[in-house]
Amino acid sequence: MSKIKVLLADDHPLVRQGLKKVLSLESDIEIAAEAEDGEMAIELVGKVLPDVVLMDINMPNINGIEATRRIKQRFSDVQVLVLTFHDEEEYVLALMRAGAKGYILKDIDPSIVAKAIRQVYQGDCFFPPTLINQIMEKVNRDEKENHRDDENQLTKREQEILEEIVQGKSNKEIADTLFISEKTVKNHVSNILKKLDVTDRTQAAVLALRSGIVPIKELSG
Repeated sequence: MSKIKVLLADDHPLVRQGLKKVLSLESDIEIAAEAEDGEMAIELVGKVLPDVVLMDINMPNINGIEATRRIKQRFSDVQVLVLTFHDEEEYVLALMRAGAKGYILKDIDPSIVAKAIRQVYQGDCFFPPTLINQIMEKVNRDEKENHRDDENQLTKREQEILEEIVQGKSNKEIADTLFISEKTVKNHVSNILKKLDVTDRTQAAVLALRSGIVPIKELSG
């Protein structure tokens, strides 16, 4: 059975030596090449065509995130497994977007490294449960923020009415201009004040102009 060819990309020689020692004990894994920075990793991938790249994040010349992105663009069949000290969710998400299949921390049990390599080689993802939880919490927060932003978006009609408010028109004047009832205008105005988180029409007009919701050129009409 052919071995899994691994490229080690880390700017610390001691880390690479330690990984080689650990992985040399695995009968189905071989170290195909070593890179001390992201630029060298990209170049070596083209030469040795490894199955898996074990990639560090913080490296000179080209960092691990950018190197991962370039490798996946040129060699889609090569899997990238990130090995790093960083467990911040921003790094995890950035690497996932770049195309990394897995993410493991340098302080984990050495046996997990081989397990992770095998898993990403087979096309699966490998992320420690704690990182998965962080990612899901991040995604849930982003979804809530996006949902809140969507809720606060003015509709086309509300935008039209806000523009009329900026012009200083009354509800009746707005109703006549837009050919809708005064009651409908009143309801829209209430929604606008709520979405903009202001208490009166004057505050709404000021906020609309200051934030660019209504361009100042609208006043020229």
